[in-house]
Order: sequence, then structure tokens, then C-alpha cells
Amino acid sequence: MTQSETKSVDQTAGPQSLMKVSDLTIAYPMEEGEIFRALKKLSIDIAPGQIVGIVGESGAGKSTIGKASLGLLDDNAIIETGSVTLDGAVISGLLEEGYDAIRGKKIGYIYQNPMTALNPVLTIGEQLIEAIEANTEKRGDDARDYAISLLEKAEVPYAEDRLSKYPHQLSGGLCQRIVFAIAISAKPDLIIADEPTTALDVTVQKAVLETLRSLAKQDNIAIILITHDMSVVANMCDYVYVLRYGELVEHGPTRQILTEPKEDYSRELMASIPRIDHYVERFAVPGLGNVKDRTRALAYLMEHKTDQTIPKGEPLLKVRNISKTFVSEAGIFTSASPFKALDDVSFDVYSGETLGIVGESGSGKSTIGRIILGLHESDPGHEILYKGRNIAELTSRKDRLAHCMSLQCIFQDPYSSLNPRMSAGNNITYALQSNGLLSGSAARELAGDLLELVGLSRSDASKMPHAFSGGERQRIGIARALSFRPDFIFCDEPTSALDVTVQAELLNLLKDLQDELGLTMLFVSHDLAVVRQMCDRVLVMKSGKVMEAGPCAEVLTTPKDDYTKSLLDAMPRIVFE
Repeated sequence: MTQSETKSVDQTAGPQSLMKVSDLTIAYPMEEGEIFRALKKLSIDIAPGQIVGIVGESGAGKSTIGKASLGLLDDNAIIETGSVTLDGAVISGLLEEGYDAIRGKKIGYIYQNPMTALNPVLTIGEQLIEAIEANTEKRGDDARDYAISLLEKAEVPYAEDRLSKYPHQLSGGLCQRIVFAIAISAKPDLIIADEPTTALDVTVQKAVLETLRSLAKQDNIAIILITHDMSVVANMCDYVYVLRYGELVEHGPTRQILTEPKEDYSRELMASIPRIDHYVERFAVPGLGNVKDRTRALAYLMEHKTDQTIPKGEPLLKVRNISKTFVSEAGIFTSASPFKALDDVSFDVYSGETLGIVGESGSGKSTIGRIILGLHESDPGHEILYKGRNIAELTSRKDRLAHCMSLQCIFQDPYSSLNPRMSAGNNITYALQSNGLLSGSAARELAGDLLELVGLSRSDASKMPHAFSGGERQRIGIARALSFRPDFIFCDEPTSALDVTVQAELLNLLKDLQDELGLTMLFVSHDLAVVRQMCDRVLVMKSGKVMEAGPCAEVLTTPKDDYTKSLLDAMPRIVFE
């Protein structure tokens, strides 16, 4: 079936339509009279109680559908053709007061980034109760009690205590669960879930998805699930639409799309999915598009690598007995209370290998990296040796600088990890220049070389971060980490915010760089399948303790610990009976 034939078939997803997107084209005027069309004559149909998946890479137009349904399009957006209807009434292009009767009451929205969706100056309770009182008949104590029950339904521990907390006091996973609770507070007819599980570990993800599924079945709520996780689609969706560049590529029942895709792009998406049961050397996705000459950048990095004098057979990094206790601030009615984020953790990382760390939110994964990088201090009684030297004894500025250059980090969020007021080139080389290690002309040359090394163009050095997609920003983050010629890189959920094809490209890139530069990596992720493809060994953590450790192929296929088994059982998989 060709793409044009796909568009011409009957797209009715069920006998009764709740929301219908018909022939919708949304355009944005650009500079010099150009027009960018985020959606191009798109038609989809959602029935009550149905879960519809919308998949595709960044820029496909997935989120634009939700924004058009709720009147959240940018001011310069133009609806050139078509409409969105809910219960037969046109809801695209309404005045603001028209959307007041829809938002929250008839359509709930679960945002991808909970830290921007929540108001930072209001407590969780204030925001949730405000939504309840605006969209339901509940008031006062009834609204408060209902808020607690919603948080419990969203698997938020210590639900009543969380009402007094602010968003910055909670993890990204907890904040996402709170956004979920707000979205379902009025039991709307339709929920648009825009990447709702990106920030969640597998056990919490399973609970949230089960709650969505029960809402669809028990309350007949329709759900549009926008996601790049094909395993989630396989477990959740009745029907799937595949989008690319704002156009419909293919659509059909979930089993058909995931097991027998007819279009090349759909097959490419499926080939990009990391698997837990099978290791692949490389993902079957296109290579780096803009690479012209990587030899100069690679030569620079190899020439300037820091001295790596390690006794034969000794690990590059030796961590012994690290613990970390955080103490919460005392309030008017509460005393300060300690929380042990890490409890007597020890491990080794050998030169050239990748050690993975997995576990639920709050297990201590990122805290380990922050201690190794010197961003947190461990409790007394620990020892961290890097290249045979105790990092606690590195007191001179010269030694500290060399140590910091040798250990670098690739951060989880490609949007907040770059300085928005600096160009891509300056983001890459600013620290080197500020420490007097690089002149202006040399910095520009290096930035261009590194951008080409990670698959971008030299001319991209002058662009600001907002001009790049999430995957491109993460490439810039990798280039910045490489600019220091490190031996060791801490990768903190580096692909969790990326689409499946972009993730595959980035994982291929990291593998290539590791082979070419001899990098050693500590790789933190809640995606067990990604860890299976990237890591040689793995630590499984829970509540600050190591529950199981060993080669990835053993731990993630034949686990011995019950907790590891529970993580694997909670993983969504592409399996059809």
C-alpha cells in the first residue's frame, strides 16, 4: 500500500466517533514569506473508550494535534484547512471562553515535561485542588480528600504529605504523576497523554499505564497516547497512526502496524527499538548525516587525552563504601529528618567498559554520579580512587582541573543542560576558554570539528540552542563533554527524552566514540532494554543499595534477585498472543 493509498482509505476507528480530526492543515508563517506546515491534511478518528497511539519522530506533528484540540497553538498558527470536532461540535478555532468549557472538563492533558507544566510557586496541593474545584463540584475538605485519593491512584507515595510540597522538592517522576492526577481529576471524555511515561521508571510506568487503561475500560474515557515507546504502544493501544513531517504515513490496528508495517518509515521505527532479549552491535538506522571529516577531531581528542597511568589489572574507577544522607529542613511544625539516598555502595569500573546502573526513581542512581563528579560529598568512611588516586586528596587547582577534565557528564535533559543565551559553539568550548585552555580562534575551530564529529554541521556553531531539536541538542551536549578529552563519561539518562529513531542514532554514536576514543562510561537509565544494548555489566539498585550486579546478559535475562525480576516483569514488551 502506498502512502497516498493509505490516506484514501476509511480511517474510521470505531462505530461511534468522540473526536474527529478532519483534513487538518496547520501552518506557521516563517521569515521571508516561507510557510511551515506542522500538519498536512491529517485525518484521525477516536471513539469513546478507545486508546489510540500516535507515533513518529520529533517534528512529526504529534503534539500539534493536542494543541489544536485545546486551543493552545501559538498565536501565529493558521488553520488552513479542516477542523477538530468533539461530540460533533467544532472545537478548533474557538474563542478563549469556548475552551474554558472544554479544558480539564471534557479533555484532560498530560504534558511531557512536568517541571514546566507545574507552577513552581504553588504547592502540589494548591495546584491539584484548584483543578478539582474548577472542574468538579467538590469544595473544601471534600476537594482535599479527593486530591489525596487522586495522588494515591497515581501511585504517589505519602500522598497527604506531598500536598504541602513544591514541584522543585520532588523528582521528575513524582511530578509527572501529579500532572497525571490533575488531568484525570474531572474524569474527562478524552485524555491526551503527550509522552506521559518518559520520566518514569518501569514499575511506576506500569502503574500509570494500568490506571489509564482502567479509565478507558471502566469510565469509557478515550485516550490519545502520543509516545515514542513502541513497547508502550503494543501494550496500550487499540489503533495506531504513524506520522512523519506532519503527514499520515500509515495507520491501522496495533498488531498490524507493529508486526507487519507496510511503509519503509514504519519499518525503520520498529528497527530502532532496543530489545532486552537480544543484543545488537548497531541499530539499523541511517548514520550521521552531516559528517564530512572526522579525522581531525579524532586526532585532536587522541592527542590531548589525559595521562591514564593505571596499574595493570586495576580498575579506572574504584568506589568503596559510599553512602549519602540528606537532611530535610525543619518546618514550623516538623523537625529535620534524615533520608539515606545511598547505603554502603561499592563497585569498580574498568577502562574501556560501560557499567550500567538501573533502578526506580529514588534508588540513588544519579546520586552516585554526582558524588563521583564532586557535585555531592559522600558520608564519612568512603573511598573513591580514580586512576589509582584518592580524589579526596586532589587539593591543588591543577590536580582538580585535570580530574574534572578527565571526568565529564552527558545530562538527561537536552533542553535545560545547554545555556540558552550561548550559541552551540560557545556552549561546547566556554569552559575551556574561561580556564585559559583555548584561544578564541582555536575554540571556533574545535567547536566546528566536534559538531561534525557528532553528526552536525560546522555552520551550526553559530546557532542558538532553541534552533535545534532535542536529538541535535543532545549531540551538542556530547560534543561539549568530548571537548575536555575525557577518559570517563557519566551518562545520566542521556536518551530518555528522545524519539526512538533519534535514540538509536545517539546510541550508535556513543558506541562509535567509545570504540574510537577508548572511553569508559557509567550509564544510568530506567530503560532496561537500552542498558542491555549499551552496557557490559550492570548494577541493580533499590533504596540506595545494590541488589544485584553482574554481566548484562546474565542479570537482565536470568536475574537472581526478586527485585530485578520485578523490574523485568514491569517492562512493556512487543508481544502479541
